Amino acid sequence: MRTIRGRIIMLFVFCLIFGGVLTVVHYANMYSLKHKMVMMQDFDNLLNNILELRRYEKNFTYYNDAESINSWESYLSDIEVSFTKFGNDISDVLGREKFNLFREALDQYKGIIRNDIVMNRGGSPELHVQQIRDKGKQLVEYANDLIRIKQANIHKSLNRVLILPIAYFSIFVLLTIIVFQLINSSIMKPLYLIREATKHVALDTFKPIVYHSKHESEITKLINAFNKMAIELETRQKQLLQSRKLASIGTFTSGIAHELNNPLNNISLTAESLQFGYDHMSEDERNALFEDIVNQADRASRVVKNLLEFSRVEKPSMIQLDIRNVLDRTLRFTKNQMVIKGIHLTEEIAGDMPLIMGKQQQLEDAFVNIIINAIQAMPDGGEIGIQVGRDPDDRIRISISDTGIGIAPADIPHIFDPFYTTKDVGKGTGLGLSLVYGIIRAHGGDIDVKSKEAEGTTFTIFLPIKANGDECFDVAV
Repeated sequence: MRTIRGRIIMLFVFCLIFGGVLTVVHYANMYSLKHKMVMMQDFDNLLNNILELRRYEKNFTYYNDAESINSWESYLSDIEVSFTKFGNDISDVLGREKFNLFREALDQYKGIIRNDIVMNRGGSPELHVQQIRDKGKQLVEYANDLIRIKQANIHKSLNRVLILPIAYFSIFVLLTIIVFQLINSSIMKPLYLIREATKHVALDTFKPIVYHSKHESEITKLINAFNKMAIELETRQKQLLQSRKLASIGTFTSGIAHELNNPLNNISLTAESLQFGYDHMSEDERNALFEDIVNQADRASRVVKNLLEFSRVEKPSMIQLDIRNVLDRTLRFTKNQMVIKGIHLTEEIAGDMPLIMGKQQQLEDAFVNIIINAIQAMPDGGEIGIQVGRDPDDRIRISISDTGIGIAPADIPHIFDPFYTTKDVGKGTGLGLSLVYGIIRAHGGDIDVKSKEAEGTTFTIFLPIKANGDECFDVAV
């Protein structure tokens, strides 16, 4: 199974099997130990019976106690029953050869005593005492060997039982490490990549996640889907931004027409003057008119250039920027519209402002959107003020204020929401300020708005200052 679900199922099944095997092994060891302990008790009984046998043997051989024969026969019978019942176990412990010697010694011991018992009952006082003692001693030695070997086996089993928990714990730790590695490589690492990629998406610096896997799993499918989503979002963002630009261009159509019409009218009038009065003009007068035509053509060219620069589509990159130059390029495009609407502009920019890292075209788009809103909020004229300085948090602060109609308190929390607008149908899409918010946040900055109805609105933008260790680029002007 190549999916994470399949791996987890396999791991779970393996753990079940492993747990079952451990249970069986542990049960087998405990059962074996129990069996050995029981056998040890039986072997102890065998040794005790042999010792009792020898005690009554001494009573018979040394004290000629005939009554001891009955007890001796009883213990001998118990010993023979033990040999019959536990013969295989005794043979396993002592070995077949030693077991046979043990059995042979018992038979010889029994034969000698019974022969002496018959002789004693026949009146013969002669007993084979030394032979009986030797064979009895052999029986005790074999029984002691049996006990000793069995004790050694039990100690081995106990040591094995004591070692098993350590072995189980070691295997458990190994399995835990394997599981952790599996989770880390298959789940945690890809999720970390996705989390970091999400930050880059928010900062508009996203690059597709590179994740190599031998097998296609849920994580690889998720990463592929995330890459596709992020690329699609970037494409849609560019489309929205371009649409907003085109909408801004539509708003400025009248101003652009006016700004182009003035130099074109001047060129037309000057050319007409040259056409009808060329022969009556001095060389200096003709040169002055030619120079005026060139200047007016340059003026018209600058208007078209600014329009093309604003509407072009390009892949912006982070560069060092002087905020004054960014604002100058923005106002170059909007200033004529302010003149037409009767709006007075004031600028207060602190001297020796530090550089910032940013995307010039996007920042210009953001400022243009704010200024468009300010112009539209003052249909009968008013004032726009731009103030630039440094705030206590060591950031650049750009405040753009107007004296327009203001924003209702209920609308302020929603003005940066996509498609939210307070304008009449057909006069706004609700995308402008949401794009402004996205651009400022992508630059690591913040934007704040304060407004009072019928008094005006102030948008304050905070942008981080370029750090001393940042990579250097050519300053955009």
